[in-house]
Amino acid sequence: MATKMTVDSVLIDAERLAQVWAANSKFSLGDMTLEEFKAEITKLRTVRQSRDETRVKLSKEIDDTNDQMKLVDGIAKRGRSGMKAIFGPDSAQYGQVGGTRQSERKPLSSKKAKSPQP
Repeated sequence: MATKMTVDSVLIDAERLAQVWAANSKFSLGDMTLEEFKAEITKLRTVRQSRDETRVKLSKEIDDTNDQMKLVDGIAKRGRSGMKAIFGPDSAQYGQVGGTRQSERKPLSSKKAKSPQP
């Protein structure tokens, strides 16, 4: 069963390989040199850091968006309530702002009394 790769686990494996490779100069990996491999490790660290910084920025943007959404929603609800209060619960204006006009509501049904069980 394969384990999930993480950036940290890949870096640990890569550092281990680079350390052993440096101690054994006869080792070769096709066209790749030890210096090129170390440069790729450094690039991975840089990309990870950039990703983490972007995640923090994105998290802030999401929070800001959610806060603004709640603010605008509250204003819209207050406005809808104001339309209902000024123009009435069955007015066209109340319906235009998303309210359910009183004439469009379903009538309340009466509940039947339960019969006693013997």
